[in-house]
Amino acid sequence: AMNRNMTKVALRPQPNHWRRPDLGRQSASSAKTAEPPPSLKLLWPGELCPPLISFHRLLIAFFFLFFPAILHAETIVLDASSCDRMAGMAEAAPRQSWALTDSGSGMFSNAEVSLAQGRSLLIRFPLDGIPKGNRIVHAEFIVPIVWGYGNEPRFYLWRMLADWGAGVCHLYRQTSPKPLPWTKPHAGGISSDRATRPTDIIRLSITENKTINVPEDVELWYTGAAPNNGWLLSVEDPGLYIRVYSPSFAYMAMWQLRITFEPEGQR
Repeated sequence: AMNRNMTKVALRPQPNHWRRPDLGRQSASSAKTAEPPPSLKLLWPGELCPPLISFHRLLIAFFFLFFPAILHAETIVLDASSCDRMAGMAEAAPRQSWALTDSGSGMFSNAEVSLAQGRSLLIRFPLDGIPKGNRIVHAEFIVPIVWGYGNEPRFYLWRMLADWGAGVCHLYRQTSPKPLPWTKPHAGGISSDRATRPTDIIRLSITENKTINVPEDVELWYTGAAPNNGWLLSVEDPGLYIRVYSPSFAYMAMWQLRITFEPEGQR
């Protein structure tokens, strides 16, 4: 039973102070000065480690600058079966168009290709497969080599300036519908039959597929700045012989022109 003599005590409401759980109860004076815990703040990687912010910005810049180009760039591969013109010229057979190999008995064939001084190959790839409104990013011409003979064997790749066609040979750039001679036999006219300088001089050491960078030639042809009359592969030095797989017989797929292009104004 409750004691009737018990004194009633009024309970005062305690102030709702912030308390740190690790300090237990606090005195009234310390409780009044306590501050609430700071609010949570999201920190960027750069605030945790300043060098990271630069890396992230570079990564984002790279994405927006280069990813669209990677997304839209295309590459086409043309092999020798795509060529619309191809011929062999030989000084020893001045009126033949397929004198790519000399058997030594006055008979020539195109089943093999043996380049030497006075015996060269003409080849042209059409570029109709590249839609208009693009720009050439890169282009490479792949020539399959069997072997090279002589002191420092090498051959030249020339961009052709003069048009050539049916009946082309050592003496004429075409014989049908009427004969049209070269400026100099064997397409030897510099800056008239062929370009002033070779596109490249290819030096050989082993049997391999030689990759030749040709973006400037392809760009000139694609834009129409120069007519696409193909290339001339020649040996300009005496005593050198270059054997290559024939682009007109059984090895068409080994000869390739790879062109990468993207929409104009992409960058």
